[in-house]
Amino acid sequence: MMRKRTFALIILLLTISFPAYAESLLTTDALKASYEELTLPGKERMGMVELGIMHDFTDNISLGFGSWMAVNGERGGFITIGLDGGLHYPVTEVIDLDTGLSVGAGGGRGGYTLSGGGLMLRTYAGLRYNMGSWGWLGAGVSYVDFPNGGAIHSTQPFLTYTLPFTSFIENGWGKSQQSLGDKQYNRLSPKVHSLELVTRKLFMASTSRTDTGGEQGDLTILGIEWRTYLGDNWYAKLETEGAAGGSAGYMQILAGAGYRIALTDKLFADTDLSLGAGGGGGVDSGGGLLLNGSAGMQYFLTPHFFAALSAAHLKATGGSFQANTLAFKLGYQTGVHTPESAGLAPACMQIRVANQTYQQASDLWRSHHANKSIENLGLQIDYFIKPDWYITGQAFAAYQGDAGAYMTGLVGPGFRKNFYGNFYLNAEALAGAAGGGGLAMGSGVVWQGNAGVGYEITPSLSALATLGRMEAVNGDFKANVKGLSLAWKFKANEHSNKAFQ
Repeated sequence: MMRKRTFALIILLLTISFPAYAESLLTTDALKASYEELTLPGKERMGMVELGIMHDFTDNISLGFGSWMAVNGERGGFITIGLDGGLHYPVTEVIDLDTGLSVGAGGGRGGYTLSGGGLMLRTYAGLRYNMGSWGWLGAGVSYVDFPNGGAIHSTQPFLTYTLPFTSFIENGWGKSQQSLGDKQYNRLSPKVHSLELVTRKLFMASTSRTDTGGEQGDLTILGIEWRTYLGDNWYAKLETEGAAGGSAGYMQILAGAGYRIALTDKLFADTDLSLGAGGGGGVDSGGGLLLNGSAGMQYFLTPHFFAALSAAHLKATGGSFQANTLAFKLGYQTGVHTPESAGLAPACMQIRVANQTYQQASDLWRSHHANKSIENLGLQIDYFIKPDWYITGQAFAAYQGDAGAYMTGLVGPGFRKNFYGNFYLNAEALAGAAGGGGLAMGSGVVWQGNAGVGYEITPSLSALATLGRMEAVNGDFKANVKGLSLAWKFKANEHSNKAFQ
């Protein structure tokens, strides 16, 4: 019965989370940040921050994606990802009634005894105040429940802030039916986006300790970094990474801003500051709040592909976790890297919300509940570099199967090709990091291959069914993977890349 209710909630949000229209629209989106403190068993308190992005489908309905992360208390590394839906009703000209529902998955620092299967449900109600160009500030009461055997059932006040911004989105990749002048478009659309595959070495400070007091060894983490350039130099960034060596189960999510300057026509220098949350894998990150400052260099191998090096200092505000880091990155950037031509090429993208089922393929694949399959909720962002080829970044977390706290992040190339009417073939080759939930991941490095058949319901909306295989590189985990996803494809503009038209 719980599984049926879980799927019903996910399907409800999936059904309304993607637009089915096929026209170009000027849309209102918003960055969202919230804070609340959950009450855990034994009256323990855990401060949680939400970072997310919301899309207004009507004046009263907003939907999007987000992550809740521990930043205060003793549970650094407790992280969930999922879907967020909100309803807003005006009370006065500047005050709205704000209500909503979130469906997520994850856990950490307590395993399945704290988060059970990993499913998180959050309902809330409150008021928000319109501060004009400064956004919305709100407060209210929320209820958070981990119903699949979890120990968290908490009611608490919350604070929230949303910052709206206007963007131009064309659903699907067909030619727009709406005409915008260049000046209007350039005002509304970010000029440049980039997606980077990241491998980072963390050289731990001598004072760093594990959460049991032992010496903390160096870590290797893998992940992705997304940048949106706000002008010729300034950019906003989001990165997520997981352990691939040293402490399996460690994960971090960081958001920040930076500045880039051109040294030559191909070489750039940049620096940025970011904050976020991380922990797990026995790392002593305290409550989980992380600060990071970095500086690096980018070299463009072609007008779009680049390689980068960066050095950083990463520190937890609580706990002993502290490291100097060195990262190598390979990336792809829309537009080209000269200010005169930035913003001319569209960002052809696809966002998928997916369910993946892990089925046992090895006797020792789990340290407990080995006879149970694992249900995972995930978000997949596909960044098309050719009409049929894309780079994908994916994050999944367990919500059922007594594997709460399991999470994985994967990156790799993908292929999508129409073969009959609205039917298309899809294939992916992925690698990344995974850990938690009692899964035998060894150092945390994993690979996954998927293949499947999809159907285009509308020019922008499609459904995909896949079969795949996932294995730990140096652990006993082996699983057959069944996947179902709903995908929305869109692009930012139609100015130059004729291959997509």
